[in-house]
Amino acid sequence: MPRSKKKYSYPTPITSAPLVVSEPTPYSFDLKGASKYTGYSVWSLRQAIHAKQLPVVNQKPYLIRRADLEAFVDSRVQKAA
Repeated sequence: MPRSKKKYSYPTPITSAPLVVSEPTPYSFDLKGASKYTGYSVWSLRQAIHAKQLPVVNQKPYLIRRADLEAFVDSRVQKAA
C-alpha cells in the first residue's frame, strides 16, 4: 500500500510586530518576589527581617514594601563600597 504524501503547512506571515507591555513595578513584594527583585536569597532576606534591618508590612506571609527593600539594598551597597 503506498504512503500518502506529507502536507506541509506554511506559517502565516506576521503583519505587525507584537505589542510588548511591561508590567508595572509592584508596591510590595512577598519574600520570594523580593528575592527575585533584589538578587538576595530568601534566607538572607529572612535573616535581615529577624535582625530588624528590613521592616515588613505583614509578618505572615511576609510583605515587604519596595521602598524599604530599595533602602535596604542601598545601605548594603554603601557598606561594601
